Amino acid sequence: MARTKSVELTSAEQKIMQVLWQHGPSSVKDITAELNKDSAVAYTTVQTLCRILFDKGHVDCEKQGKAFIYQATTVQQEARSQALSTLLQRFFGGSPALLAQHLIEQQDLTPELADELQAQINAHSVKATQGD
Repeated sequence: MARTKSVELTSAEQKIMQVLWQHGPSSVKDITAELNKDSAVAYTTVQTLCRILFDKGHVDCEKQGKAFIYQATTVQQEARSQALSTLLQRFFGGSPALLAQHLIEQQDLTPELADELQAQINAHSVKATQGD
């Protein structure tokens, strides 16, 4: 039985998307050059991953001369939301409270960060109450 294709970004795909989000439309050559600043990656690997991203609907592709120019169609916030939703379902049974508790217990929170997070929670609670 064939495995269904996932629209979620793999780690390697996410790195390419990061380049496109930061630099805008780019050729495979430009993407490869940017990725090689951190670690060696082959041009053909980037080319294959760009094709996969196109098939998944995360990028558009346009031929300009001999080069293909890729442009992100998925916005960064959408990709974050998708990844977080998967994480939430897979490891926390869909419970945002369990995720928040885990993060609070596992991270060293400065008093300033704790205050900032509490302010964001309060602001969101006010918005949710006003929306009713």
